[in-house]
Amino acid sequence: RHIQEKSDYGQSPSEATHGSRQDPTQGQGKDIAAQNFTIWWESLGQETITVFSDGSEQQINGTRVVTYGYAIYQGQAAVATGQGSLNALSHVFDAEAIGACRGLKHALQLSLPSQREIVLCIDSTSVIWGIRGTAPTSSQWAFLQIHGAMEAYNVKTRWAPGHMKIVGNELADQLADSEAKDPHQPYGMAASPTRSGIRTVGRRLLEHTRDTWWQDKSSRLSAWYTQWQLPYDTRRTPAALWLPRRILAKVLMIRSTHGDFEWYHRKFNHEDTSKCLCGRPKTPEHLVFCKRATTHFKKWPLRPIVPPRTRQEGLAYLAQLIDQPQEFETFVKVTNSFYDE
Repeated sequence: RHIQEKSDYGQSPSEATHGSRQDPTQGQGKDIAAQNFTIWWESLGQETITVFSDGSEQQINGTRVVTYGYAIYQGQAAVATGQGSLNALSHVFDAEAIGACRGLKHALQLSLPSQREIVLCIDSTSVIWGIRGTAPTSSQWAFLQIHGAMEAYNVKTRWAPGHMKIVGNELADQLADSEAKDPHQPYGMAASPTRSGIRTVGRRLLEHTRDTWWQDKSSRLSAWYTQWQLPYDTRRTPAALWLPRRILAKVLMIRSTHGDFEWYHRKFNHEDTSKCLCGRPKTPEHLVFCKRATTHFKKWPLRPIVPPRTRQEGLAYLAQLIDQPQEFETFVKVTNSFYDE
């Protein structure tokens, strides 16, 4: 039967005192930890109950399913199992936590003496940290219920590395996969979206909105600007913005061709359309053909085998500099060139 679930568990604290600062892995790799776990588990007597839980997040026939499974052992004998589904707007982290919570509840229903030790054997170190310390915001109700049970019963946690042929883990994994193939209707708090699931949807909507906006705007950009194939990424600071303002201005001029260039002056009927000091018209690509630059060819960053000879070669080299703004800064410094200097 389904036990009524609440978003809190009495007056349980947000901190679990037992092992709250102890690394679940204890610095061990999965192989060694699995060996030590198996030796420990096989030595347990009937007085110790172990609860294994596992979560699964899959796409089945185009449908997203998030499930859990748990297996309860007395000594080395399996005494109960369970499985269930979560709202599709959740993640495997939530499934692991809810599986551990419901597995623990099931173990406490088996009319076992309260003095018996119950060990939650979990392969997710993130879930263990949430049980031992501060309850995470996603599926917080499950963590708080475990915290409350730990106050009333002798409940501990232990890391059981996943996919290492640990008997209880394998069974819990099979149960979670079985549930994914024929999922039941989620019940209780597990029927609600989790914070991590909602956060994922929000992130995807934001990315979709941003990408859709950029596709619309980028289609209106000039052929000159699009040739640089500049990435559109709002999540990190573009490398060019770390340049000194004077150098950044040059990069932006070349990207857009808006600046001290001959065609730009003609467009606005400027009377003074001065040429480069070498006597040639000012164009973005002329920067790599100017005698002031080619004189220092051996010092060029990202230097090609020979100096650019055609406009196409010049633009290709310029594109490399635009793609790596710090190299563009080096180029300007070693060639001591730019049209208005």
